[in-house]
Amino acid sequence: MRMGLPLTDPRQQVVITGLGVVAPNGTDKDTFWNAVVEGRSGIDWITSFDTSEIYCRIGGEVRDFDAADYMPSKTASRTSRFSAFAVAAARQAVEDAGLDDPPTNPYKCGAVFGTTLASMGNIGDDMYFDFVQNGARGLDLLGPSQLAAHAATANVFVELGFKGPNTTSGAGCVAALDAVAAAATMLRSGQAEVMVAGGTEACLSIVGMSLLCAQKVLTHHNDPPHQASRPYDDTRDGLVLSEGAGAVVLETAAHAMERGAHIYGQVMGYSSTTEAYHLLLADPGGEELAVAFRRALLQGKIGPEEVDYVCAHGISNRQYDIAETQAVKQVLGRRAYNVPMSSIKSSTGQPFAAGGAWQLLASSMAIQDGLIPPTINYRVPDPECDLDYVPNYARRARVETVMVNSHSVGGTHGCLIIRKFEG
Repeated sequence: MRMGLPLTDPRQQVVITGLGVVAPNGTDKDTFWNAVVEGRSGIDWITSFDTSEIYCRIGGEVRDFDAADYMPSKTASRTSRFSAFAVAAARQAVEDAGLDDPPTNPYKCGAVFGTTLASMGNIGDDMYFDFVQNGARGLDLLGPSQLAAHAATANVFVELGFKGPNTTSGAGCVAALDAVAAAATMLRSGQAEVMVAGGTEACLSIVGMSLLCAQKVLTHHNDPPHQASRPYDDTRDGLVLSEGAGAVVLETAAHAMERGAHIYGQVMGYSSTTEAYHLLLADPGGEELAVAFRRALLQGKIGPEEVDYVCAHGISNRQYDIAETQAVKQVLGRRAYNVPMSSIKSSTGQPFAAGGAWQLLASSMAIQDGLIPPTINYRVPDPECDLDYVPNYARRARVETVMVNSHSVGGTHGCLIIRKFEG
């Protein structure tokens, strides 16, 4: 933080000015938002590989996507899928923000992306099968460069011409929110004028899904696919894996207002905590998540009574859904029953690191449109999940302050607070 400048100074206020998304139910901001609001699921039977030997045969595949629409075709053919998703989301966000492409001062433009499995479900699988069939001579020399977690951020820099601050977050499902927090810090320090932050995953593969089936974390509900993701519903039996990316453009309020940018909202506070409990299971008590909520609110100087909407992690995992519910009750008290809380993953599935970016996009649009997306497939209430999950249909409401939360395997929790920007 620059010395002497309070967080109320426009040079310290970080705002969201651009949105980009690649998801199974929409490969641009408007299509995605309309699908989420209307409860149109992107979950379907998997067609890109044979699922006959695993029990879960559905997922959120991104089918309407061509990487060559966002980068030269020769480059696209050799770029890992998770990196191509990141480039597409970043390009959309930059265009939505009305920024120059390429930037006039590339050293003041940076990016931070988060990912969980990087190219495990794409280049990683291809390299493994090539090695088994052809040995070391059959491997692509550029494969390792596209396999690394930082490949997504690096590809964004190459394709957008950025030369400023950059890093990569690998904190699982929390990674996108971590990326936004890191980007905000870089902006407040004066290292950059524009940052692109988000998350990306391409983990839908036979190897990845076989591992998750072995852990028994995926749903057994295959038919019909669009009803499988059921956060907070008492019949839920596991998550639905999906893929894609999301990105936001962040600027200081001073920079955004100087160029007359449209501002979706302001980043107010962020905090992460961990349970130190288990690498796979979650503590359903929710105490550590509640601490993250409180710290994020404190950093943003926002009282619990000011929260209008909770954009929840909600992945249809029984322990995680209960933990979220308990944490919201602990932080909001009796008011928790009157604050809408919904999970867009009921229609998108669970894309790990990309999920937080999709939630941030949905939250930004909720502030702009005054419309809260629903939790679809909610039919049988769980006695332990008894809050207002905006069941099945979107709701008109005044939305000025949103609490966005994500959970990662290993017990890490992240909470990001965004708010309508008053200028």
